[in-house]
Amino acid sequence: MVDPHASPDHTTDTEPTPHNLEAVAQLLAEHWALHADEITPLEGGMNSLTWEARSGSDHWVVKAVPPESKDAFVFGLDLAKRLERTGLPAGAPVAAASGLTVVSFARQVVALLSWVEGRGLTGESHTELEVIGTTLARAHRALGMQNSKGSAPARLYLPSEHLDVRPWLRPVITKVMARLHETDLQTLTWGPVHGDPAPDVFRLDPVSGVCGMIDWSGAGVWPRAYDLAALVMYQGTDSMRPLIEAYVAGGSLTHDEVERALHPLLDYRWAGQAVYFAGRIARGDLTGIDDPAVNEAGLEAARRWFADRGDSY
Repeated sequence: MVDPHASPDHTTDTEPTPHNLEAVAQLLAEHWALHADEITPLEGGMNSLTWEARSGSDHWVVKAVPPESKDAFVFGLDLAKRLERTGLPAGAPVAAASGLTVVSFARQVVALLSWVEGRGLTGESHTELEVIGTTLARAHRALGMQNSKGSAPARLYLPSEHLDVRPWLRPVITKVMARLHETDLQTLTWGPVHGDPAPDVFRLDPVSGVCGMIDWSGAGVWPRAYDLAALVMYQGTDSMRPLIEAYVAGGSLTHDEVERALHPLLDYRWAGQAVYFAGRIARGDLTGIDDPAVNEAGLEAARRWFADRGDSY
């Protein structure tokens, strides 16, 4: 998806980095006419840079992604806008002074996002799991359904590059994809999904009691159960029943579909992690981390998951 509202590349040599706050301030002043009193780097993922910007009592999130992630970023920003129109806080983008959704700045694609009040959940309690399941179902219902034959990015696949980084990797990926296709993907409920919903993307406002859902930059159009699989991957399978029950009670999927789709998609999600970290290892990519051991640990976690699956892998 190409964003018709994106600006042409900005030709500055001053790059926004976690420690180059002057560049972030320049960006905000130039494109949003925002003169921030305070800019603070936020802990981000491995694919983006984020900062909190404050001006008086107001604050926002500034998010920068590499150009190759632009299409998915713009797609996710559009989903966030749609969700906020339904009353679910999602970190929707704030239009730049020119009306643009995203701007290109120093070899990055940048958006200014509305701040979502509350604290990130951990999923460590029964109550939090129920809130997460209910909120995810609400988001999926609000975003609607789409047939699996819909337009991109409605496709489940894994990159074939770098699968020889470890000898176990290619055989595992082949088996995962074969099992996924046996699930008959065409019969699942597809629609816009978050794509990477760790528990901390759910932010519960203790004042209003409303739970929001942030960080839609990895969104796509896939089976709705994909988001459940991602949450199970982060939290483990043993404690997830309250979340799944709350999600099903929210009316987004039936029990039967969740039970049929969850484990094949969970394997697919772990396979995606394996491919992701294999690629980072092959490229020597240290974006977002200080130690190559972090990449090795990510790949090893995936290997252990499949090793524990026994003879089927």
